[in-house]
Amino acid sequence: MRKIIFIFLFIFLNACGFYSRGPLPLAPIMHNLYLESHDPYGQLARNLKQFLKVAGVHLTKKREDADIVLMILSEVTPQKLISISGTQQTRQYNLILTVTYQLTTPQGKPLINPQTSSVTRTLTIKADQILAGSNEANALYDQMRQAIIYDIMSRLSSKDITTQLIANETTQASLVTTEPRALGSAVNEMVSRSPTGR
Repeated sequence: MRKIIFIFLFIFLNACGFYSRGPLPLAPIMHNLYLESHDPYGQLARNLKQFLKVAGVHLTKKREDADIVLMILSEVTPQKLISISGTQQTRQYNLILTVTYQLTTPQGKPLINPQTSSVTRTLTIKADQILAGSNEANALYDQMRQAIIYDIMSRLSSKDITTQLIANETTQASLVTTEPRALGSAVNEMVSRSPTGR
């Protein structure tokens, strides 16, 4: 099933003008991940889940079952008018899609600073083709979401983020190891100071 999904995504991305650059390896801690989004059934979340699965990520159904959480903090789609023809019959817009996301622990502790990915496309609409222009805008947003997803995957697999995650994991493991020792030392010190411990 995963192979079929990968083939479908490969064909879809090539049709949109994207080309396979090979697998994007993710840090081991990201192999057991919970995806959190304000719109979990939207196209961005659904397609991102497919990409994560193809990359070998196990997506948990509950936040507490994951080793790490990928939070989609926001997805905004503003439109900016950039030109109007002399006859007022043609208008040109910049379509902008901006997605902000962050990696946290299941308890909500940030592991990296919020990241932002943004894509812009130009849309031309004629006064007598409003419906066609609306359909074209939707198609462009679909392509833009695919570009955003690939950028997110590229960043998550980057050396910078991988290094940060490994450092956080090492620090956490060190704290787990040293805390019992520190607690044992404190207990021993309390016992030695008590009247019965002398």
